Amino acid sequence: MPDNRFLDSEESLRTRLTRILPGLYSFGGEAGLRRLKLSENYIYRLDLREGQSLILRVHRPRYHTDGELQAELQWMAELKEETDLRLPEVIPGRNGELLQHFTGESGEEYRCSVVSFLEGTTFGNLSREDMLREIRDIGGITARLHLQAERREYRGRLDRPAWDGENLFERNGIWGNWRDYPDLTEKDRRILEAAEGRIRNWLDQYGRTPEHYGMIHGDLHFYNIIHDETGNQLIDFDDCGYGFYLYDLGCTLCTCSEDLEELSQAWVSGYMEYRQLSREELRALPVFILLRRMMRLAWIGSHQESDTVRTVPAEYKSITVRMAEEVL
Repeated sequence: MPDNRFLDSEESLRTRLTRILPGLYSFGGEAGLRRLKLSENYIYRLDLREGQSLILRVHRPRYHTDGELQAELQWMAELKEETDLRLPEVIPGRNGELLQHFTGESGEEYRCSVVSFLEGTTFGNLSREDMLREIRDIGGITARLHLQAERREYRGRLDRPAWDGENLFERNGIWGNWRDYPDLTEKDRRILEAAEGRIRNWLDQYGRTPEHYGMIHGDLHFYNIIHDETGNQLIDFDDCGYGFYLYDLGCTLCTCSEDLEELSQAWVSGYMEYRQLSREELRALPVFILLRRMMRLAWIGSHQESDTVRTVPAEYKSITVRMAEEVL
């Protein structure tokens, strides 16, 4: 995993941003800057004087290349134009570019981007009853995203990482490795090692054919879905890339243990209104949920400074190990 730490303190970055935003964006002089969270990137809310709000991301250094960030913003623009999916609009800078550059006090080169702010509440904050009702719609949204991914293949490959091979399982993966999760026992390791071997073998047989594999959101969990009275909206395409389409299901349901079967069935029902899944794929749903849970163990182990890590329940590891035993 690359060293992608921020070399400047957040206070230093905020001071720098306040000074340079007017030169980068037309709204800069009128924007109040409020941090929302640190996950992969620093996420700020910009409240403009006229009442509009925007989201500013300061991208984690060396996590993505310029080309990868441009490709993320390009795909978001395509989805906005070519589908009925609701997602943020990317806001260009004064120079017309979607990705902006600035230098921190340390001399580190940073990239930032701005998107529109979506009103609503995160899907994860819905009641269990509302979640069970709305998850079918999330399945349909995911299917329509995958259909666009299939259609865009003729345009050529986007410059985005692949969520397979080394990035899922190896030590130098983008998110690290599940073995680095704190407090794994020797029994945990044996079970997860066996599960990884089984998943690797199964994915090799499953294959990377166009009906199974293409551009995915890659991080479509409950807190990257914004719900309001008019429906559900997608945010945070920072981890979009090439992967197995059903990995997006794993992302959505990886934090669920209660009502998991009911949620899975409702998601599949919504998905298959737009895009069919084979019997083989339906049998594989627990594999992709476990795969994502193991990837989240890797992320937690390598992102101890993140705000998100503090929200992970203590039983997450034990439930993951139990699911691995069931898959085995």
